Amino acid sequence: MLNILRFNHWWRDGEVNPALRGKPRQVLKKILPYLEKRQILILKGLRRVGKTTLLYQIINHLLKEKEVSPYRIMYFSFDEEIEDFNELIQTYQREILKEDFLHTKERCYLFFDEIQKCRGWPEKLKILYDLYPNLKICTSGSAALTLVRGVKESLAGRCFEFEITPLDFPEYLDFQGITYQKERIDIFKEEILREFDLFLYTSGYIEMIGEKNPEIIKRYFRESILERVIYRDIPEQFTIREPGLIFKILKILASQPGMLVEYKSLANDLNKDQRTIANYFEYLKWSFLVRVVYFFSLNLLTSEKKRKKYYLAYPAFSSALIDEFSDELKGRLVENLFVSALKAKFFYHSTT
Repeated sequence: MLNILRFNHWWRDGEVNPALRGKPRQVLKKILPYLEKRQILILKGLRRVGKTTLLYQIINHLLKEKEVSPYRIMYFSFDEEIEDFNELIQTYQREILKEDFLHTKERCYLFFDEIQKCRGWPEKLKILYDLYPNLKICTSGSAALTLVRGVKESLAGRCFEFEITPLDFPEYLDFQGITYQKERIDIFKEEILREFDLFLYTSGYIEMIGEKNPEIIKRYFRESILERVIYRDIPEQFTIREPGLIFKILKILASQPGMLVEYKSLANDLNKDQRTIANYFEYLKWSFLVRVVYFFSLNLLTSEKKRKKYYLAYPAFSSALIDEFSDELKGRLVENLFVSALKAKFFYHSTT
């Protein structure tokens, strides 16, 4: 009971703590209309991109704009371990809502953060969804493969997914109060180019906006995201014998953004089994840490068989793992930025 109270301070205060709300993002406007639909909302994306903040912003919208009773909104983060999911639900109905979901006449809202850490979560959400029409469930998650499997196996047709990413460059400028007219952009060219350089090394992560110390930026991305995903998140989802090898692969990709990868050749260079290397690349992809760009061909089989280009998800990840910079590497980081921004799926290579 104490855990639930700690997470849901609006039961006492009637509002979300301003320190937790942050500044509203553009993606919030896309999400809010789906609150009217019955389907489960799933916000997926990397660590630290702002999924939890978005959940709080949705809750604040319900409280302030829709005037939903605070007691009809429950939030729980599965960063907190619980032994019994059903007991959590029963406690909320019994102690806070004072009625059960089956007989409630008004909609109730359940928010589950880091849902992939709850064992058997797809089946649990499916039961809630199927049994109680007046429930609206909103979740966030960081492990792509777990989320994809859960949606396909248990929640098909029962959810809407949103991929949450860091800020793009225009929104990054907006967050800093930098405005300009497109037809007069030349006037602001120098300021915008300075900000673009900073953006390249922070990649729109809100917590790093305004930070200019390279060492702090590097440590933030290494310790808060990359190392936590590789040494904690991935081993929680897969059987991993050598997380250090995954980190080594990540550093190789960081030093060569857009690297054409052949598993057999890389396995020989690292003196490792080819299947292990292939599996580790898949884990990196499903954890949102790398982006794969395929050779373009009208023949899908050809596209799949050809060597693929690999980029870290954002150039900030590469810069956090690189000790020495060059103009050529900076150019590749810019390429990495555009691949990420455009969500590029294919590259074309002429043989003539």
